[in-house]
Amino acid sequence: MELEYSSQNSRRGKVYIAVGIIMALLVAATVFLALRASGLTADTPTEMRDVVVATREIPSRKAIEEGDVSVRSIPADPSNETAFASLDEVLGRVVGIPVATGQLMTRNMLASSTEGQTFSILEPGETFDPNGPDLRAVSVTVADANAVAGTLVAGQRVDLIVTMAINPEIGQTPEEVAAETSGFIPGPSTKVTLQSMTILARTGAIYILRADVITAEKIAELTAAGGVFTLVLRPDEDDREAVTEGSTIDSLIEEFGFPVPISPVLEERAAGN
Repeated sequence: MELEYSSQNSRRGKVYIAVGIIMALLVAATVFLALRASGLTADTPTEMRDVVVATREIPSRKAIEEGDVSVRSIPADPSNETAFASLDEVLGRVVGIPVATGQLMTRNMLASSTEGQTFSILEPGETFDPNGPDLRAVSVTVADANAVAGTLVAGQRVDLIVTMAINPEIGQTPEEVAAETSGFIPGPSTKVTLQSMTILARTGAIYILRADVITAEKIAELTAAGGVFTLVLRPDEDDREAVTEGSTIDSLIEEFGFPVPISPVLEERAAGN
């Protein structure tokens, strides 16, 4: 059986093809007009911006040196508008956080606001708050044996323990001392005094700590009174305030049961022996 050819079917197919072509042209025109309206089809050069980037990893609290950073030109966009544009702006400054290779250098990464200064009282990215605490930098001298074997570094948080020579007889007359019945005697007394203090910088046995001005006054007075300082390292995650009673010789003797030496009783030898 043979199929009969119909000219009507042929004309219908041509109509479909024509309609499809027209629809495709309409879609293409619509897309072109939309792109043109958005400016994407304009033949304009891309705006470039010079930025400072790290060429190698820079550890926290390290001064930026030549070779640590370089200037690169990249397409400008809001994500890089706060980056430094020249090396002079960053060389000699100290970073407050670790910087990864290729990372843009911005102001909130720096710990120092002055070239050559190894620390900043404000934290990286922190701005001065006139209604906040009166922050200061204060230094204390702590021997390595009293500072976690001298392994402490800038950025760590520590508690300050002070040992003071206490003499309750100071200011009393001999008669008052003789009449004293409280049992207090001269001796060392140890107490954790200041907690969760940030080390800003260190030079040998001298530690620069972040404190408010009232705390700085107390540290100055403890230093003048001959206090011996001990720095103890806190875990990064621990923000609690430790409550202690302090320590004295008598409390240690009582707590650990140390035997107390007494004068020996010597037998008198017979005459002539």
